[in-house]
Amino acid sequence: MKRYAALLAVLSFLDRRSQRLAHETLQAVPRFSTYGDPQRPPVVLVPGLDGCASFYAEALPALAAEFYVIVYHLPLANAGNAADYSFSYLASGLARALDAAGIERAAIVGESFGGVVAMHAALEHPDRVKRLVLLSSLAKTELTPSVALKKTFALPVVRLIGAAFPCVAQLLFAVVHSYDVVEASEPHWVRSFFVKEAAFAHHASVMRRLDLVIPLDITGRVPNITHPARLVYGADDTFTGATTAALLALLPNADAVPLPGGHLPHLTSPRAFAAAVADFVRPADA
Repeated sequence: MKRYAALLAVLSFLDRRSQRLAHETLQAVPRFSTYGDPQRPPVVLVPGLDGCASFYAEALPALAAEFYVIVYHLPLANAGNAADYSFSYLASGLARALDAAGIERAAIVGESFGGVVAMHAALEHPDRVKRLVLLSSLAKTELTPSVALKKTFALPVVRLIGAAFPCVAQLLFAVVHSYDVVEASEPHWVRSFFVKEAAFAHHASVMRRLDLVIPLDITGRVPNITHPARLVYGADDTFTGATTAALLALLPNADAVPLPGGHLPHLTSPRAFAAAVADFVRPADA
């Protein structure tokens, strides 16, 4: 028994060390990455819950050919910011990233959780936002029955494992969550790509972001967003399709563009996604 306990302790140490080393490197890089000509109109891309900016990768060339693209990397949750980590904290970080990039105002594109960050930026830093593109996003979390079961039974197990084996727990979370965000009708590569990328995410940060989004309800605040907004969504999205429709009804100055696919149409239909963004942002900057 002592040998098994010692082995588990060693494996836990190695697992935690692997996660720490990987994300210490990420912490050392700037809070954003840039693509394209700084003289062009700025567009900020905000990733979703897992912080996977790679989901925008195939759309980047088309966007960077016309805009100055800034990818905002969501700050990691740690002991130093645990008390402050909130949507407002993340929106303030986005404003600071604009400061660091020398940009006064930009069009903000936010995916799912990142769309909520974008809306907080519009509400709390309105002068920094020109237009909003909200991709598969929401103003109030409404869990489907299957997701509610996972929250009740699977998520506590993932959190328990994560206390000792964060890499293992994040892989488990990525696999389980893939069945929420990837439709059964979509190609197999979509699920494989999601799991590969999301498994690399910083587990503690993903869990902290879940704590923010699960009780989310900003339906009373969203009508105060007067910026022009476009909602982009997957026509087959069973994860946030209903919440996207509800969000559209709340925004006073918004339209909606459906794309083929589920929750990740920027991954499965990158050219159509880039066109939906460019066509909406371009008039304000022509």
